[in-house]
Amino acid sequence: MSRAAAGPRVEVAPDAEALARLAAAHVARRAATAASAHGRFSLALAGGSTPRRTYQLLAEPPHRE
Repeated sequence: MSRAAAGPRVEVAPDAEALARLAAAHVARRAATAASAHGRFSLALAGGSTPRRTYQLLAEPPHRE
């Protein structure tokens, strides 16, 4: 059964930094999987200051690779 069929998974982070790290790791995993399977990965990004730390983490190792 796929994750989508099982429903969404909820993760609770203790603070904003931990949430940004969880989100960056999730995006990086999905990007790697999609790029491997399809040769590319697309992502629509939100504006504003809320996701800023996640984007910073995605631009740094190990997520950048």
